[in-house]
Amino acid sequence: MRRLIARLVELVGSTRKSESSFAKFWVAGVLLAVGISVFLNVRSAMPPPPDSSEKSAPSPVARKAEEARKITALREFPQASQNQIRQKPRENASEKAAEDQPIKSPPKEEKLTTEAGKFSRADTVIGVLMARKVRRSEIQKILDSVREKRIFSRIRAGRRFEVRKKDGEFREFVLQLDNESRLRISRTPNGAMRATKEAIPYSIDVVRIQSRIQSSLYHAISDGGGSPVLVNKLSDIFAFVIDFHKDLQSGDQVEVLVERKHIQDEFAGYGRILAAEFIVRKRRHTAVYFEGGGGRYYDFEGESLKRAFLRSPLRYTRISSRFSKRRFHPVLKRYRPHFGVDYAAPRGTPVLAVADGVVAWAGRKRQAGKTIELRHGGGYRTAYLHLYRYARGIRAGRQVLQGQVIGYVGSTGLSTGPHLDYRITRRGRYLNPLKAKLPKGIPLPRSLRSAFKKILDERRTMFDNLPLLKEVQASPAAHEPSFGAADQQTSRL
Repeated sequence: MRRLIARLVELVGSTRKSESSFAKFWVAGVLLAVGISVFLNVRSAMPPPPDSSEKSAPSPVARKAEEARKITALREFPQASQNQIRQKPRENASEKAAEDQPIKSPPKEEKLTTEAGKFSRADTVIGVLMARKVRRSEIQKILDSVREKRIFSRIRAGRRFEVRKKDGEFREFVLQLDNESRLRISRTPNGAMRATKEAIPYSIDVVRIQSRIQSSLYHAISDGGGSPVLVNKLSDIFAFVIDFHKDLQSGDQVEVLVERKHIQDEFAGYGRILAAEFIVRKRRHTAVYFEGGGGRYYDFEGESLKRAFLRSPLRYTRISSRFSKRRFHPVLKRYRPHFGVDYAAPRGTPVLAVADGVVAWAGRKRQAGKTIELRHGGGYRTAYLHLYRYARGIRAGRQVLQGQVIGYVGSTGLSTGPHLDYRITRRGRYLNPLKAKLPKGIPLPRSLRSAFKKILDERRTMFDNLPLLKEVQASPAAHEPSFGAADQQTSRL
């Protein structure tokens, strides 16, 4: 640079000497270019300007201008400015849509009402629903929801029902079918009807009945606080070991452990008999229900109460003639053997097979009239004489089961009135039906003895500690509500 400047100075001196105008202009242009170059080099070498933070405070006029600019921007874009300042960025569009929707009030709860009652003899399902203001179209859907239409025509008086509505609209109809099951017909969300059969959820307790027989078993059970329904159950349980028409006498005792069923604290009948005991002529007969043994009854020694033979083949009125080797015949007017027992009973009384077997004869015999003979195992045979008619399907070669109805009491043949002449033979030898030692039932296997012993101990503890039903009924707190209470109260079947 210095050499360039020195060269220019020499040129200037030479131009002065020559005094040429062109040379003077050329030298002036070179000097101008050099000056601009030197200025640029010096500017690039200068330090950078200080940061904005080190600048001096703006003047009042500049501040007012800046504020006016910001206000104008807010007026032009108000929503964008608020979103940038006050809101955080949203993660996705669904959250934005949810936030933009208005807050909904909670749905109004529907009111559920239940009308409960019992069928009378004149009631029908359609009549009951119409009385509860169920629309005809809904009633038709209810009837169509059940395949077996005969269910609605078999409803007995006293069966419970419930009709449920929400805000006046039908929702459910619950109908008691029998003592153990009910039918529930519900309206689905799409308006159709759905019918389901289910077990009735009873609450169950166990009570103890104890009584002494004075005139009959019916009066004894009633005196102990029980229902005559229990008499039939006891007769079925002890039918193989006790002849209730012949064996029971005044002074005999009976004690029973039985389940009672309730629906919302309302008495709804009796369940299973868990254990029972009879003292007949100072002889003790016991029965304990054992679920593990096939739901059968066993005595305290584990012997099944179900014997191979029933004690009698019918429910009779009285014994009109007993087993005898010399009996005066009322028609022939002479003495002759009578190898059976005559049970007097009304005409048409069902006659039962006393044991499993095969029909060996079904037809008429001279003096015996219409007769059925059954062949059983172990060489036993039984005969049923003077029948009015045979049960349907009874003919030679047909198998029958113990307790099956095979005929009906009559007075055919040589007879003075309706009765059944019942006879037993073993390998051709006649036996006295009232005294014969018939085969016992099958005992419990050894594998179930320990489980049965636990049940037996529990039943003995109940016999010793449970209060008598008569005492429980006398307590006001444990009074059984009447069945009529369901007509005014809502109950769940």
